[in-house]
Amino acid sequence: MLTKCMFSGSGGQGSALMAKLVCLAAIREGLKVVMTQTYGIEQRGGDSTAYVIVSDEPIGSPIVEKDATLAVALSKSIYDLCFEGSAPGGSLFYNSSLVEEPRQPDGFEQIGLPVSDMAMKVGSVRAANMVMLGAVLGRSGLLRLESVEEALKETMGAKKPALLEMNIKALHAGYEAGREG
Repeated sequence: MLTKCMFSGSGGQGSALMAKLVCLAAIREGLKVVMTQTYGIEQRGGDSTAYVIVSDEPIGSPIVEKDATLAVALSKSIYDLCFEGSAPGGSLFYNSSLVEEPRQPDGFEQIGLPVSDMAMKVGSVRAANMVMLGAVLGRSGLLRLESVEEALKETMGAKKPALLEMNIKALHAGYEAGREG
């Protein structure tokens, strides 16, 4: 099993956190993992993409280049990059709260979820990344939900305990939406 992931959004949307949680959860599950990241010069608002490769065998190259098995577009500004970076047979998850006119996919599955709207229902639009991560897990089966939840507790629990419960709710809401779709 080799899965190439692309987590993209505008700065501050948490695409890097999604990637970090996937890495930590994959390690918990005994898998091999590598992560690289690109981002704009702006701390908040510039586009950011984190690339993660998860495998049960050694990973020869950390490059994800127009061959993402799983791509995530949290914002409208990064959607085209994710569309172009999706591999045939792969899946592109996009935030339909922000991407109102998606392109027609050719050779890959495209899943639109209103993750910003869903996040508002659990407490804050800032949890949209956790809703999306849950949906990716629910739809793809990449990792166990429990592994990601433990990684979230490890990452956020001590620093931001007040936000932890909301983010776990968001993760579960997304997971259920991913399983339904």
